Amino acid sequence: MNHVVGVTGVTRVHGAGQAAVHALRGVTLGVAAGELVAVMGPSGSGKSTLLNIVGGLDRPTSGQVFIEGANLAMLSTPQVAALRRRAVGYVFQDFNLIPSLTAAENVMLPRELDGLRTALARKEALAELASVGLAPDVAGRFPDELSGGQRQRVAIARALVGRRRLLLADEPTGALDSSTGDDVMQVLRERADAGAAVLLVTHEPRYAAYADRVVFLRDGEIADGADEPLEQAR
Repeated sequence: MNHVVGVTGVTRVHGAGQAAVHALRGVTLGVAAGELVAVMGPSGSGKSTLLNIVGGLDRPTSGQVFIEGANLAMLSTPQVAALRRRAVGYVFQDFNLIPSLTAAENVMLPRELDGLRTALARKEALAELASVGLAPDVAGRFPDELSGGQRQRVAIARALVGRRRLLLADEPTGALDSSTGDDVMQVLRERADAGAAVLLVTHEPRYAAYADRVVFLRDGEIADGADEPLEQAR
C-alpha cells in the first residue's frame, strides 16, 4: 500500500516528572493515497496532538513520522517547513483565512511563499477554487463576504493547491450547520477519491461515515480493534 503518512510508535509527553502529561502513547498509523481516515475520541484523547505531529507542527517525544517517505526526525526545521508547504495542507474549524486577502489571494499565498510567480500562483488558485465547487465570482470576494461553507471550501482549496497530497482536517465542520458540513465532507471525500491522503479529526459519527476507516483514540492510545474498515466500524 502506498502510504503518504506513516506513524510508528509515536509518543508525545508534555512536561516532566509528576507533572508529565502523556498526550500520545505508542501510536502507529498509516494513511494511504486515496484514503480518508477519521480519528475520533473524547476531548483530551490526543486527536489534535496527533494531527500536529503528522503535519510537522510538533515533534514526537519518541517514535517516527514519515511523509512521502521522508523521516521528519532526519530533517532540519527549515526542511520540515519546506516539506509542510509542498506536501501538507491544513483545514481548521475556524477556517484561518486572512481577512484582508480575497479568496484567490488566500489560496495563492502558500504558493507565493514557496517562490512561485504571482501569475502562475493565481492560475493554480483559480483552478483549485473551481475544483472545490466555487463559482468564478467567488475568487475576488473577501472572507467576510462569503458564507461559512464557502469559506471552508476556500480553506480546502488553499490546503491542496500545488498538488499537496496530504490533507489534515481538524474538526473542519465544527463551525458549520449540518447541511453545509455534509457539503464540505463531500468535497473532502472527492479529494481522497482523486488521490489525496486525508486525515480527519471529528467527533461527529455522521461525518466519520464518509471515511474509509475510523480510528478511535482514548487516553493517547488507539483503542483495541478500533482501526477498522468503515463497514465494520458501523
